[in-house]
Formats: sequence, C-alpha cells, structure tokens
Amino acid sequence: MSAMSAVYPWLEGPWQRLTAAIDCGRIPQALLIHGPAGLGKAGLATLFAQRLLCAESGTMPCGHCHSCHLFEAGTHPDYRLVGPEESGKAIKVDAIRKLINDLSLKPQYGGYRVFVIDQADQLNISSANALLKTLEEPAERTLLLLITHRPGRLPPTILSRCQKLSIRAPRRDESIQWLQAQHPGCAAAVLLSAAGGSPLQALALASTDVVERRQRMFNEFSGVFQHQLDPVSVADRWHGQAHEECLDWMLAWVSDMVHLGMAPAASRLSSADLETELTRLIQGHPIGGLIEFREVLLNYRQALGGQVNRQLLLEEALVGWSRMGQRANMSQS
Repeated sequence: MSAMSAVYPWLEGPWQRLTAAIDCGRIPQALLIHGPAGLGKAGLATLFAQRLLCAESGTMPCGHCHSCHLFEAGTHPDYRLVGPEESGKAIKVDAIRKLINDLSLKPQYGGYRVFVIDQADQLNISSANALLKTLEEPAERTLLLLITHRPGRLPPTILSRCQKLSIRAPRRDESIQWLQAQHPGCAAAVLLSAAGGSPLQALALASTDVVERRQRMFNEFSGVFQHQLDPVSVADRWHGQAHEECLDWMLAWVSDMVHLGMAPAASRLSSADLETELTRLIQGHPIGGLIEFREVLLNYRQALGGQVNRQLLLEEALVGWSRMGQRANMSQS
C-alpha cells in the first residue's frame, strides 16, 4: 500500500494534526492513538513514524531517502515496534525492558527515535509499571506511540502522561460509499454490519462468503429464540467458525433489539440491514430481559480472552438465548 492510499478518508483530519505537529516542532514525547477497532490506527502510526524519520520535508514520507528505504525494509535503527507475541496475549515485561534499554541509546541518524506499542491495552501489570518509569522521565527527541481501541484498560497513570489523538469511525453512509468505490457491486451495507462497522474489515470480507454465512446464522439465531431449533445443535453447526465472530454477531443483534424496543425511531442499528427481521422478533417482548442477556453475552465475549472451553461457552450462550425466548413467549401468554 502506498503512503497516499494509507490515509483513508476518515484519517485525513488526524493525519493533518500529526503532520502539523512536525511542521511546528511540537512533537509530543508520548502519544496515545485510540478509537474503534478496524479503522487503520496502526497504519496511521506507522506512517507518522516514517514521516518523522524521513530526511525530506513534505506532507508524506518521500519514500526515496536512505531513511525511508531502511524503514520500508524494516531495518531502521531508530524505529521499534512492540506488541503481543500472540493475538490476545499480554505484552511481556521483557519486551518493554528491551525497549527501555533501546531508549537509552542516541538516534543513529541524528533525528528522532520512534517506538510504537501496538495493542497497548495488552500491557500486563509488570510491563505497564516498567513503561511508566520511562514516561515519567522521557528521553529527548524520542516519541512513544501507543495504539489501542480499549483505552479504558490502560492504567490512569499511563493515560495521564500521554497526549491523545482520537480516531472516530466514519458515518455509516460514508463507509458504504467508500466500500462501493473500493469494491463495486459488493453488498456494502451487509458487509459493514458483518464487520461491526469497520470499513477496513468489511473490505477484507468482500471476497468471502460472509454475507451468506451471516444470514444463515441469523436465521438459526432467530430459530433458537422462537424455539424452532435446538440450541445445542445450532452450536454444533457453528463449530469451526471463529467463536469471537459468533458472539460478536449475537451481541450486535441483541443490542439492536434493545435499541429497537427502547427508541425505534431514533435507533442507529449496527445491523441496519436486518431491521425488519429484528423488529418482528421482539414484537411484544419485554426489553428488560434483553438488556440482562446483553450483559451475559458481554461477559461471555470477554471470557473468550482467557482459558475457557470456547465451544461450551457458545452452547451456553445459545441455550441462554433459547430460554430468553421461552420467557418472552410466556410473558405474552
């Protein structure tokens, strides 16, 4: 991907703020880039790092100087990227200690040193404490870039020592327009719903069977609620798919049902393409139980990050959803 194409339309404002900081010489020593997942925050941080290290001046890194060549080859001595070794795992304290040791060195090219911590919310207690000491006494001409879509999981002591750049998701209609331009003829609205509102994830899904798979899962989700399908059998059919995807979609559908039940005229649904089906599903059912079940699903989703029997958890979620439908039907009779 070229430097220009890396700045998506919804990132143009944040990018202008970053380049303005370089132009006026007001580069922070610690910057937290945060916002919803799937908007390109890591790419923005990488581009900013390259621009800061580039030997030429301009809106974008030149791509031709020796520094840019080193950066693109992944061998620039004044740039480091730290993150979890495995998805969902913690950033180990040894990685932060190595970063701190590198911070004590002077820039080899006489400019800045840039250290990026991706998924910073995955810092454990030890690694966060080690990083805090560095934030309290930052080295000169050094930038620490922290990236997260869950800033609330970072210790307040770290949050308070970082300047912040918030990345906002584009409006749904803007995302759909962008998707249609990138992949003409795609089911943009459905893809965006399947991707939880992330235009980049939606684009990645455009060449998959996600539209059909999601519709099939929603039909089974509805069938379980209406006691037309056995929840354990449905969980078996869902086996082999990402459990995170299954629970994310269930959570999105239940959340939309809550919104439709509370304020149907003012709702902004994450699954707008299913509004008619969701409205029919909740007709006459109490909202209180849905709100409680949404909290249950949130706990299940969080539990996936730990040591848990993932298939059993999915079964429990669908069994609970079946019981939710049964209670709703009893309240109507």
